[in-house]
Amino acid sequence: MLQNLQLINKHFPDWYTFIYIGADVDAHTVSVFQTAPRVIIRYTGQVGAINMIYRFFAIDEPGVDLMMVRDADSRIHWKDRWAIREFDRSEGFVAHAIRDNNQHTASLMGGLWGLRKTAGINVREEYALYKDNPVVIGLAHDQDFLGIRIYPKVVSKLLAHIGGGALRAVGETVREFPFPWTNNIYCGRVEESNFQDSEEPSSAKPFRMPLVKLSR
Repeated sequence: MLQNLQLINKHFPDWYTFIYIGADVDAHTVSVFQTAPRVIIRYTGQVGAINMIYRFFAIDEPGVDLMMVRDADSRIHWKDRWAIREFDRSEGFVAHAIRDNNQHTASLMGGLWGLRKTAGINVREEYALYKDNPVVIGLAHDQDFLGIRIYPKVVSKLLAHIGGGALRAVGETVREFPFPWTNNIYCGRVEESNFQDSEEPSSAKPFRMPLVKLSR
């Protein structure tokens, strides 16, 4: 998380980071996070998998127009940053998905998606409805929720960045990553503490790629 805060501060200096803290996180760890600029702490009071859901509530906060959700054990490296910027510039899309590995089989990966306020979705309300009538796909609690309650509402205005032979879904707009795929750096990859960031290669500088909308 600390490495990600450093990356966000360097590459997205105007963005705020919401960190959702479970009941089993010690006060010292929280105090370390609070030393980073533009960090907003939200305490969930919960332990376990339910905490994966709370992080989706950032878009419901007043003043939040765009939310990008990431796991703490991955890193916001140059390839992820490229995709974030592409979506940020593509204002006609209200939601973003990244699938960058053939094991990324969920329509919305819990730690690789984004949502704009203009989607008109209140995620807390959607989760309350899901919790009362859960549907289990078997991908994980957070991704089951996203696939059932959120994805169908945004698929027609969703931009999906795809790589590594990952899932493509009908009805969404797909943009292939224009870089050779490698297991050493892909979005959502779990990293160790010895992670070393690298700058974007020249091939990652902004340019427009063709958009492809999949249909039956």
